[in-house]
Amino acid sequence: MSLKSEWLVLATTVLVAAGSGSSQTRYPDELHAEGVAAHLERRLSEASALYDEALALESPRVATPRESTLARRFAPRLFTTATEPFALRDAVAIIHPTARTIAYHLFWADDIDFPDDNDPCDHEVVWIRHSPDGQRLEHIWTYFHGRLLMDGPRRNGTTRPIINVQWGKHGSLPENWRAQEIIPETTEVADGIPTATGPLPLPAYLGSSYRKLSTTGRRLPHSPLARRLGWPGRFEGSEGEFMTFSTPVDLLPLMAPSGSVIVSRFNSGTLNRWIIPYNFRPKTEWPGER
Repeated sequence: MSLKSEWLVLATTVLVAAGSGSSQTRYPDELHAEGVAAHLERRLSEASALYDEALALESPRVATPRESTLARRFAPRLFTTATEPFALRDAVAIIHPTARTIAYHLFWADDIDFPDDNDPCDHEVVWIRHSPDGQRLEHIWTYFHGRLLMDGPRRNGTTRPIINVQWGKHGSLPENWRAQEIIPETTEVADGIPTATGPLPLPAYLGSSYRKLSTTGRRLPHSPLARRLGWPGRFEGSEGEFMTFSTPVDLLPLMAPSGSVIVSRFNSGTLNRWIIPYNFRPKTEWPGER
């Protein structure tokens, strides 16, 4: 995962947004953007205070039964590899109040390469946009190591998109991932991803990730924390197994408790102050914002 590049993009986005308010009026968007910037820099008390201010001006609300039904209707169907080492710890749906978009926040128990980052989870996101009548998928986006991958609705009429989950690192892959390309970043060389002058097919990206994780293995192979928690040192299996997503993970039970489906324009602040009691790394708020 390219943490440095992710931080730079997110910090630039929130700081630009933070400069949009006047010096005399504190707008909720400005306060929330400042909260995200502080959160990314791990100034957590400051971030929470800014989130509180933003949410006092524009409060989230618990979804109505009809809205909760809508969130469940479009909840992604997750599939991992057979040997995925981390469980899905929490799942939260945040419904945008006006944009017909739902963010599904996924909190895996951790990231195989980051036992040392002080985040007791790996935060990933899937977004869907539904039709005005709430019956059909229109667009699907997934968060994949600082990028947003996009897919259209399935032609078989299903409302729950299939999302495949990368072993140990949890990059979220839409169903058409084999036909997609991305541009590698130089910061990903340490993850086994080669530099490229142009787009790299996603299967080639995953193949490079497989070769790194199946040979030299995860980052920090001698981490006392990872050893104590029983993390595998490497992926044991073939490249085909690394790219075979056959094990379903049901997020619906994690969305069942009251307060797990919220209506709000603000993702990070709502998660931090209303739902998730442990630290996580903020991710993109909504598709199209970067």
